[in-house]
Amino acid sequence: MNLGKFFEGWTFRTNRPTYAAGDELTAFVTGYENGVAQVRIGDTIITLPDADRGLGDTLVRLRVTAFDDADATGTGELLGVVEAGT
Repeated sequence: MNLGKFFEGWTFRTNRPTYAAGDELTAFVTGYENGVAQVRIGDTIITLPDADRGLGDTLVRLRVTAFDDADATGTGELLGVVEAGT
């Protein structure tokens, strides 16, 4: 049996996904640090400096404005609320 063909197209997910400026995502605001909202996707952190307080556990749409692959950190702009937290 040729295992190469069996595993063809398989990929593994990373705990540090990377993004590029302009990428649009849907993710949960997981908390705030120094008053700035943060979205965590695995070990990647994207801050949303323009987001209002009180969005914890809220599903939002955001656009990445800057990203550092080496640190898996970036900034983004809030595009809108998809689903309010409980």
